Amino acid sequence: MTTRKTLLIDRFTTFVLALLFIAGGAAAIWWWTGRPIDGTELPTTSDTTAASDLVAQDWFAWTAAVVGVLLALVALRWIAAHVTPNKVSRLRLGASDTTGRLDASAQKVAGAAADAYADTLGVRSAKGSVVRDRGQLVARIDATIEPDSDLALLSRRADEVSSQLLSVLERPDLRCSLHLKVALRGRGVPRAL
Repeated sequence: MTTRKTLLIDRFTTFVLALLFIAGGAAAIWWWTGRPIDGTELPTTSDTTAASDLVAQDWFAWTAAVVGVLLALVALRWIAAHVTPNKVSRLRLGASDTTGRLDASAQKVAGAAADAYADTLGVRSAKGSVVRDRGQLVARIDATIEPDSDLALLSRRADEVSSQLLSVLERPDLRCSLHLKVALRGRGVPRAL
């Protein structure tokens, strides 16, 4: 599940890596120009004896292995944070109270909303799901539309379907999201007279 913490870590890591790449690129360009610093000439060759001596130490292989394992564990944790399924299976309805709890299948509810949206003129197909996105509960409809669809009609119909979904579930914390994909080839949308 992508959480705010995961997004913050992603952005911070991207920022640090960007700074490192910019600094490394600037240093490489500066070295390539051969301009001296404070009157000191830059070396034309590199001396790698210090690095060779470091690698030859007895402890280096074990340290490198431990660092490699730690980096692999961090990488696996990072991948798991991005791949963990964020689909919601059950929705608690707004009518739940101390006398009882009312649940609904999130897949069925979102599927019904997608079916209602699929009945709109110009919509070829639609699928629905309920997910947790950055801490928000989101009913998501993915629809494929015809290339010559009326976007104003699709927008109005999306508002109608989402308001119906919200009123049925009585969940003020639920957000609706519509993702449209335009079909590569149109089948032709019939025009009303």
